[in-house]
Amino acid sequence: MHKTIRLLQLNISLLKTNMATGLEIKYKRSFGSLKSAVAILGMGVVALSVFYSYRWYTTGEQPPIPIPAAMALANPSVSESPIPIEKINEYTVAAMNPRYISIPDLNITKTRVMTVGITETGQLDMPKNINDVAWYNKSVTPGQGSGAVLISGHSTGYSKEGVFVKLDTLPLGSKIILERGDGKMFTYEVVENKSLTLAEVNKVGMKDMMFSAQSDKEGLNLISYSGRYIPKDKVFDHRIMLRAVRID
Repeated sequence: MHKTIRLLQLNISLLKTNMATGLEIKYKRSFGSLKSAVAILGMGVVALSVFYSYRWYTTGEQPPIPIPAAMALANPSVSESPIPIEKINEYTVAAMNPRYISIPDLNITKTRVMTVGITETGQLDMPKNINDVAWYNKSVTPGQGSGAVLISGHSTGYSKEGVFVKLDTLPLGSKIILERGDGKMFTYEVVENKSLTLAEVNKVGMKDMMFSAQSDKEGLNLISYSGRYIPKDKVFDHRIMLRAVRID
């Protein structure tokens, strides 16, 4: 009788062990399949992201999925910080250099004009803050009576709009005001506003922007960028070329 009970207990114990082992095997198989599915899905997402990122990098074509912030449109080293009014009012330059620019039709008022030259790669430099513009120091100064004042500015930053974001919409006949370091004001009227591809800009060259649109009048030429950003070349594919002449 005791032997029979022991055998029965042993059989029940073995049955429990086999059931537990079977459930564990099934759980491990199911969990393993789930992990494999997740891994495959993750690899697919990564592959798709890499594919579209590369296509955007080489062609500028916008991908249908978000891409990493590291591939953002504009250079993150350019500051987007608002400039306190105190800093604007305290800003000074040499007496004959442009100090501020105002474009009433674009709600641009008393924007600082920094001074820049040419970069190491031979390109016109840009201001270090998207809320400033920059005067090219090899162009003329306001009031010289001939030649052209050349000013560049950002249309966009890493995540915010730049001061020249709507420059391409400025109508002909609009007024632009420059204030010099000595406080003297000069008014210019827009006579030309074009958006050119880089190929067109390279064909024409920047030299036209060093001259007035009208040879008998002092000019003011503004340049910015627009269109699609091409990460491979770190440039936008269009340039805004605006030309104005002095009327006061």
